[in-house]
Formats: sequence, structure tokens, C-alpha cells
Amino acid sequence: MKKFNWIKSLLFNIITCSIYSLYMWYKMAKQQNEMAEQVGAKKIMGFIPAFLLGMITCGIFNIVWFFLFMKQQAAVAEAKGVALAPTSSPIVLTILVFVPIYSFYVICDNCNKLVDAYEA
Repeated sequence: MKKFNWIKSLLFNIITCSIYSLYMWYKMAKQQNEMAEQVGAKKIMGFIPAFLLGMITCGIFNIVWFFLFMKQQAAVAEAKGVALAPTSSPIVLTILVFVPIYSFYVICDNCNKLVDAYEA
């Protein structure tokens, strides 16, 4: 499982004009679906189809997908006994996705916590 360093992710995102974010979300969604399958949580759509649907729906589907991603993350965290930061509320975590810089820290930190729990 891949861990994400939030500073590196943020810098790569800036350097590549957000192209790295596509890769990061793709990998995180794929990993999280694997973890969800292990604990019996519902799988979500992969990031690439969600990204394309978001383009068709002027970004509305992206918001829905981010909510489903965070909801799945909270379910996996609960099953593994992991406390997400700053909260395990999917609604709050979805809103945080749209906060620049801080969102990279929260998303990477929570993903890394789940990877640690998954590998333990």
C-alpha cells in the first residue's frame, strides 16, 4: 500500500498544475476500495470515471464522489478502529477537500492512518 507525504503531494500538485492530484486520487480510491472490501464496506466508483462524470456534470458529481469517498473512509476507519483527523464526519471531511493546502494534510494523514491499520 502506498503512503502519501502531504508536502510532497502538495508540491507535485503545484509543479504539475494539478495533474499529480489525478494520480493521487486514483491511487487513494483504489487502495481504499481494497481496504473497504476487506472489512465488508461498500466499494465506490473509481476516480477516473468519477472525474469524467464530474466534467460532464460541471463538477456536481465530483462533490458526490468525494462525499462517498469520505463516507467509505469513515466506515473503513471505524472497522479498523482508527480515529480520523479532525473528525470522522463524512460531511465535514468532504467540505475540507475543497480547502487548499490543509486538505492535502488531512487527506494524506487519514489515508496513511488507514494504510498503517490495514498493514498491521
